[in-house]
Amino acid sequence: MTNLTNQESSSINSQQVYSLERKIQKGEFSIESIGDHLPGNVLVTDLSKLATIYMNKSGCNILKHSAEELAAQGPEYFQSYFVPEEIGVIIATYLKMQQNQDSTCVYNFAHRVKTQDKSSYKWYFAAAKLLFTPGDIVSDKILLIVNEVTSMGYIAAKINSVLEEDDWMKKNFSKFCRLTKREKEIITLILTEKTSSEISRIFNISPFTVNAHRRNILGKLEINSISALYKFALVFGMIA
Repeated sequence: MTNLTNQESSSINSQQVYSLERKIQKGEFSIESIGDHLPGNVLVTDLSKLATIYMNKSGCNILKHSAEELAAQGPEYFQSYFVPEEIGVIIATYLKMQQNQDSTCVYNFAHRVKTQDKSSYKWYFAAAKLLFTPGDIVSDKILLIVNEVTSMGYIAAKINSVLEEDDWMKKNFSKFCRLTKREKEIITLILTEKTSSEISRIFNISPFTVNAHRRNILGKLEINSISALYKFALVFGMIA
């Protein structure tokens, strides 16, 4: 698992940041207790301060600064290590994620990071997701897993090992990603036993459109039962 395509790398990063955030949200561990045990670069950005407030040892070793030093840089951190045009787009996307508060959204991107002597760049894949800790209803923090392009295969296997990710989650994450935001909303309503007529009134759409969404959901997830839909919703955090 060393030579991965860009699409494979993005899919793996997405699944792993999703899994990590879900475990933190459920209180299985904190970012501080798990971060240094993950072989990749794990960090948290606080959008209210526009600062990186946590980075594991792997990331700190690359940037040659402690987590405390990086946090103290505030917004200057983003100007010091990244291409301005790239980081501008990335931060704008973070802010949109903060505004939407979609707990199922994962943002994938490739970007360049300056090396120690700041004379050249290396390419990294990243996956970002809003970070919800136990009890949070709203989040202004972004959790990221970032890995150098050339090391993705090795890193991916190691992270899965640490998170003890099961095969079902890995095999079905790509199906989950096919769902639109509206389809995810409809799934939660279906599982609270709302009828198509009730759902249509909630979204001000026709029952015919709701039924089309239902068919699309079953087709994208490749399932044909409510019990299978419930498993998807439970594993991917759409229901408690």
